[in-house]
Amino acid sequence: MDAKRFHFLFQQENGEIDRAAWTRYAASMAGLIFLLTLPWLWLRHHIVHDLAVDPLFAPKIFLAYFYAVLYGLALMLIGASYMNLSAKRFRAKGWRNPLGWASLVPLVAFLTGALRLAPILSSFLAPYAPTWAIWGAEAAFMGVACWTAWELGVKQAEGEV
Repeated sequence: MDAKRFHFLFQQENGEIDRAAWTRYAASMAGLIFLLTLPWLWLRHHIVHDLAVDPLFAPKIFLAYFYAVLYGLALMLIGASYMNLSAKRFRAKGWRNPLGWASLVPLVAFLTGALRLAPILSSFLAPYAPTWAIWGAEAAFMGVACWTAWELGVKQAEGEV
C-alpha cells in the first residue's frame, strides 16, 4: 500500500469505502491488536511487584512498564485509524454523523479495557469494580463490535452490489 492510500484510509475521515475494503483493513487492525497483545499478556504480571522481594530497577519490571506505554500508544493510534476507516464506511452507507458512529467501538473498548486493567494495576487496593460491571462492559463491547462488523462488513448499503 502506498503512502497516499494509507493516508486516505487511516489518517482522514473524509471519503467512502466499500464492504470489502472495510472488512480487509478492519481485520488487519484486529490482527495487529492481537499480535501486540500477546507480549502484554506475559509482561502484565511484572507490573505489580513487591519491593521487599524485587529490586527497584529490575530489568523485567522496566521492560513491562516500557511496553505498557508503547502498547497504550499503539492502541490509541489504531483506535483513531479504525475510527477514520469506519467513518468512511458509515458515510458510504448514508448515515448521519459517521465519525460519531465510528467512535463507538473504540470508546467502549477503551472503557472496557480500563475496567479490566485497573484491578491489575491497583491490586494492592480494594476491588476497583465488581465482577458484574466488568462482564457487563465486556458484553457491551462484544455487542457493539458485532453490530459494527455486521453493519459495515456484512450488510449491504442501498444500491451496493
